[in-house]
Amino acid sequence: MVTLLVSVLPSLRFAYRSETAHGMIETAAFLVGALAATIIGGRAVRNGSRGALLLAAGLALIAVTNLVFSLTPTLTDWSRGFSTWGGMAGRVIGAALFAAAALLPERRLARPRRSTALAAAGVAATLVVVALLAAVLGDDLATGIDPTLSPESSGRPRVVGSAGVLAGQALLIVLYLAATVGFARRAVRGDDRLLAGFAMSSLLAAFARVNYLLFPSLYSEWIYTGDLLRLAHFLVILVVVVRELLEDQRAGAMLAVVDERRRVARELHDGLAQELAFIRAETSRLEGRPGVDGAVEMLRSAADRAIAESRAAIAALNRPLDEPLLDALRGSAESVVLRAGATVVAEGDRSVEVAPDVRHALSRIVREAAANAVRHGGARTVTLRLACDGPIRLAIADDGSGFDVAGDVRDDAFGLVGMRDRAEGLGGRLAVASSPGRGTTIEVVVPWAATPRRCGQEAPGLRPVGGGPPAR
Repeated sequence: MVTLLVSVLPSLRFAYRSETAHGMIETAAFLVGALAATIIGGRAVRNGSRGALLLAAGLALIAVTNLVFSLTPTLTDWSRGFSTWGGMAGRVIGAALFAAAALLPERRLARPRRSTALAAAGVAATLVVVALLAAVLGDDLATGIDPTLSPESSGRPRVVGSAGVLAGQALLIVLYLAATVGFARRAVRGDDRLLAGFAMSSLLAAFARVNYLLFPSLYSEWIYTGDLLRLAHFLVILVVVVRELLEDQRAGAMLAVVDERRRVARELHDGLAQELAFIRAETSRLEGRPGVDGAVEMLRSAADRAIAESRAAIAALNRPLDEPLLDALRGSAESVVLRAGATVVAEGDRSVEVAPDVRHALSRIVREAAANAVRHGGARTVTLRLACDGPIRLAIADDGSGFDVAGDVRDDAFGLVGMRDRAEGLGGRLAVASSPGRGTTIEVVVPWAATPRRCGQEAPGLRPVGGGPPAR
């Protein structure tokens, strides 16, 4: 729309004379391109991606082209032929690498570091050859654009210039549009925000070249609409690569946390869990001796509970940190019901994300409810339902014997009290519905204000996880 309006409305024609602003745009283009080339090149080394290597090479070539063929002539007395033809050649080669990165099928590099070094050497050699040819032949080549054409007099688009300049601009448009299509298709297939960002930046670069074709940019001291679109192209790249850098930092931190969790899990398994198992085994030997049967039974029950808790802690520490909440709750229930021969069915929105303290509290509630279902109710199936319709709703239902909520709850029912305390600690509430012979359903409702989370679009159409029919 910007290109169309500037083309058809003379009053919106944009041409601003400022050597300083032009130098700032070219400096930004160089710095952003160099930063992006470094970060994407690092990705190529880590992942062995040929596409990332081609993209890094294209970014490096475009960045240095901006420095050598656009910024340097602005600050020196070098010929305009050097800037016009050298800059055009460097940008066309860089755009071709962009398009190749987007369109060529992805392949793994056999030796990523060696390939990256060769690519860097190739970029440097290309720039040296182009600079030498532009310096030697620049003045002998055809004039890019008629120097008598004044930007102030161009109230409408003018497709003027030598055949080489026009062909170069047209080729740049085609290459960047091809890169846009390629990056967009790969981003959709792989859900890659980095590639989606490069699709957007390539489209901006293509329309910048359309503007350069309609309003030729001959004088380095003039700023055109094309210059602003090209600056936007580099700003999008900056946002994309900074986001990639932050993602890499988060991934590194996550890896360190995972390693530490696994270390703690090993320590628990090799230390506490083994000692608890020994205590239980030794306690069993006392069984049958006069006067100690009651004490032995209490010690054995305590040891069993402690072993179960240690196993649950080990399992929780070994789970991935990015595991969906529904899967984590299912794992918490299975850790206590599978040993009793029961099964767990989980249904609901797998995209719900909650804060770590909320996840922990819900996991403990699920674990306690599932343990009560198989221990006291003889349940064979425990069903979890998770929904996010404003507040987060979690239901734990079983097919056990059930009980009379009004009369069968003992004063020492610490499990139920603990579950209610955990729910209220989150600012939510816990409700119990049960009757003899009809199982038990425990519902936890946590309000939005207490749960910084993200709800996906899968609810209300809940889909099952791990078996069972979809929720109705």
